[in-house]
Amino acid sequence: MDKEIWHSLLHRAAETNKYDYGHVLVIGGSEALVGAPVLAARSALRTGAGLVTIASTADVVALIDRDIEEVMTLSLPNWDQTKQLVAALKSFAADRHVSVIIMGPGLPAAADEAIRALLEHIHLPMVLDAECFTALSGNLPALQAAATSNSSLVLTPHSGEYARLLQGQDSLGNASETDSAAQFTRYYHVTLVLKRHHTLVAGADGAVHQNTTGNPGLATAGAGDVLTGIIAGLLAQNIEPFTAARMAVQLHGLAADAAAQSKTEPGLIASDVIESIPAALHMLDR
Repeated sequence: MDKEIWHSLLHRAAETNKYDYGHVLVIGGSEALVGAPVLAARSALRTGAGLVTIASTADVVALIDRDIEEVMTLSLPNWDQTKQLVAALKSFAADRHVSVIIMGPGLPAAADEAIRALLEHIHLPMVLDAECFTALSGNLPALQAAATSNSSLVLTPHSGEYARLLQGQDSLGNASETDSAAQFTRYYHVTLVLKRHHTLVAGADGAVHQNTTGNPGLATAGAGDVLTGIIAGLLAQNIEPFTAARMAVQLHGLAADAAAQSKTEPGLIASDVIESIPAALHMLDR
């Protein structure tokens, strides 16, 4: 089944256009962390999303507009202006036919209330990363409420972020990571990508997949943002969440393996992984 999906991604129908491959909206960035949403956006494009927009505050957008040509931008109010932010993003998502949202890369702590509000009010497929786990730590009922009206939530914490997310959830925190991931996704009805040496992907039915691709070169700044973008790029092309997450982790690891052949593991940086996504797609198609 996976081979058929990889083949269909690489061999598109002749009469298609960019709108057939989804519009990814990346909500992220701060003055100190401009690169995080850019990496997520570029990896979504390399994975095949038709359009990508980065939504951030005006100061961040001004920096992004100088850095990347293929990505659109949307200027937002300050992160603490929650009502205005939600209204602006709901309007944009409807008017511009957004199909997937990435939320979290590079966001500051000031955005925590907005993160919870956006989860409540926007019900598009979402990939949650980075600051989202701080916003939801101690607020898991907000995640549970969001999942009741949105069956396409994908969470991408590393082990430390996952532990913070489970604050006060002793039954989950004391289990093995595999058992904990299965219990967490069954209870909250989400897809979980638990980033670690062999990344775990758990579906809402409790199924758990352990990835085997990748190398220690992925222990580098921005590698997680690249994975987030790959997941969103696959979701934008109408792949269901658990399958998209599982395949994205495999693709991410293979791209790192391909990049390490020329860059070496210690020389690997996140943008190398993005540039190796097409080579990894060819490997998967074969």
